[in-house]
Amino acid sequence: MSRPGRILILVILAAGAYLPALRLPFIEDDNHEIPLARDFAAAGWTPLWYNSALRTHVTSMAVNAGLDRVFGFKPPPFYAVSILVHVLCVLLVYAACVWREVLDESTAFWAACFFAVYEGHQEAVMWISARTESTVFLFGMLAWVCWVKYLHGAGARWYSASIISFLLAALSKESFVIFPILMLLPLIWLPQGMSRKTALAAISPFFAITAAYLAWTWFGRIAQPDFSDNRFSLLAPWPLVLARSFWKLMFVWGIAALAILLWLGKRADRGRASLAIVWMLLGIFPYSFLTYMSQIASRHTYIASAGLAFLAGAAAARLSESNHRTLLRVVCAIFLIVNLEILWVKKMSQFRERAEPSELLKAAARQASGPISITCTPFPDFLAAAVVSGAGGRAVFHDPSAHEDHCFTIDYTNSNGAHIHIDRRIRTAKHGLFN
Repeated sequence: MSRPGRILILVILAAGAYLPALRLPFIEDDNHEIPLARDFAAAGWTPLWYNSALRTHVTSMAVNAGLDRVFGFKPPPFYAVSILVHVLCVLLVYAACVWREVLDESTAFWAACFFAVYEGHQEAVMWISARTESTVFLFGMLAWVCWVKYLHGAGARWYSASIISFLLAALSKESFVIFPILMLLPLIWLPQGMSRKTALAAISPFFAITAAYLAWTWFGRIAQPDFSDNRFSLLAPWPLVLARSFWKLMFVWGIAALAILLWLGKRADRGRASLAIVWMLLGIFPYSFLTYMSQIASRHTYIASAGLAFLAGAAAARLSESNHRTLLRVVCAIFLIVNLEILWVKKMSQFRERAEPSELLKAAARQASGPISITCTPFPDFLAAAVVSGAGGRAVFHDPSAHEDHCFTIDYTNSNGAHIHIDRRIRTAKHGLFN
């Protein structure tokens, strides 16, 4: 198959797998972060610098502000951009074949097919506020591809492109810090004409940028007396989180890929499998210090999923080359049916459940003739206030307001002067897990 034909297939798979997300409403944090991006843009972006939680998400905030300015506060354009970012990320997984010492074009193509449809990292595509995960992968992986091209003698332009892309990754998400380590992997098998000394000197700016970022984060945020964010801790049980997350990532497709490689694999496949597993572990590692769950969220597996894709790609390429193409077709059909059913049915339902409290608040705000009194919702007061404000209303909170997963209690007066009291139990999907 020609390269343009492969690219067309990848675009269709990546876009088609997530196309139903265009029908989703805004979900939770979207109702806060998008208006906040609008306010940051209107103020010349200066307030973003002082927002310690969002100032490392510059690229996503800028995109959200631009979309809001052009299309208004409407979900479809935002989801369309998230799908577009995923399509570009899929093409970059295919572009990883520039590392020809390890990944031939067939392996990279099958890996990209897997990455396009795989449901395990769906939050990074189907939740607008989680687009930071796919965006950091987009620029980090672009830096990685340009770096490998430079190692193969492509010239200073590719090295400059790698540096620029890496800086954009640094403006996208804190987890960009893993990419300099991933960029070390191609140094294991250096191409002819590139000395190890030259390669190490060339990679040093990437580590210098990372070190400067970590120092800035520590002294400018974590070491400050008023720092109270306990979501990340070096004392977290990271070995347990790493092990659980790796097992979840491997089951079931990674195990199946390993079984195929053990059955049909050649000597070179051992190295491919080992490097894929190392990529997965490195991709998981930065998130293992998060304290609010015992395994990392689906959105946090986006980088690690590329390693899983390389493992699956090696297995698929081996089935194709060893004349087991009927088995390959069966496996591909099962993979497509399972993943698309999860994405199109299960995950769409879960995301709509997560959006239900927000949608109920918006409906109340459109009907109310005065403020909405909020007694209990599944999310914090600032999110509830942002949802109501975005729909043109005003929220006031019971003192103290409660926050429980399934509660929704509000009061308001409608345009006819009738008092409306809503007290109901709502069904909310778990956040971020592989459920």
